[in-house]
Amino acid sequence: MSERFSTHDTFVIEKNYDASPAQVFAAWSDPAFKAKWFAEADEFDFQVGGVESNKGGPPGGPIYTFRAKYQEIVQDERIVYSYTMDQEETRISVSVSTVEFKPARSGTKLIYTEQGAFLDGHDSAASREHGTRIMLDNLGEELQCAEISDPEIVNTRIFDVSRERIFQAFNNPDHLAQWWGPKGFTNTFHEFDFSPDGVWRYTMHGPNGVDYENKSVFIEVVKPERIVLRHLEPNHEFLLTVTLEEREDKTELTWRMLFESAEEYEKIREFCYKANEENLDRLEAQLEKIVGQTK
Repeated sequence: MSERFSTHDTFVIEKNYDASPAQVFAAWSDPAFKAKWFAEADEFDFQVGGVESNKGGPPGGPIYTFRAKYQEIVQDERIVYSYTMDQEETRISVSVSTVEFKPARSGTKLIYTEQGAFLDGHDSAASREHGTRIMLDNLGEELQCAEISDPEIVNTRIFDVSRERIFQAFNNPDHLAQWWGPKGFTNTFHEFDFSPDGVWRYTMHGPNGVDYENKSVFIEVVKPERIVLRHLEPNHEFLLTVTLEEREDKTELTWRMLFESAEEYEKIREFCYKANEENLDRLEAQLEKIVGQTK
């Protein structure tokens, strides 16, 4: 009887992709897209407690079986799953993998961390890391080849306040004027009708001294869940949808900008993604002030 033993090891891989966190996350959560760079699944249930499995191997064998269980899913931010790998009828490893999606200047920084128990010398961390790097390179190639189905920019953030508090920062023009826009901008509101078909006209004063006239129309206002507006002027037309979802005692905000054309989207997507992050930074600071004023 051969000796039984286990080797425990951890490896971390970081990759940068020229796609938004939402797009890279979708490459893991969409079974059709994932099949292009990982494997076609026999079972795919992308939810906490759900299972993903597949079988495959080189011509002539052996057959390897991958079976994962999702332990945590944070939309566009993190996926944690445990998985086993079998060679024919022999279990060769048991692992926990964490995939993190971090906003980066040119798109997304993906951080893949695997903590594994490699069994009886059938596999090793070095071999698994090598295969995982190839897999993540394949993901990058598929992301480059993927057509943009919707020219949109998506930013998400978790806030340690209620949905009602965040909604207040939107519907109160005194609060909104304090945080709207990228870092260094200030605002003068001329008209603000926070209701369906209501008009919002304002001037953004840039840190370079240039004024930017803006006009938007609110399409949908659902307290405290969702705000939809169409931005009309000065240069870029887009539909902005802000959704607020409860996450235990916190709130997940999703900021989704859908542009009229893919050409316009490509011109400004890098700038807009960064500007949106700065805008959410300012919202976070304003929420701290609001909370402080109510104590």
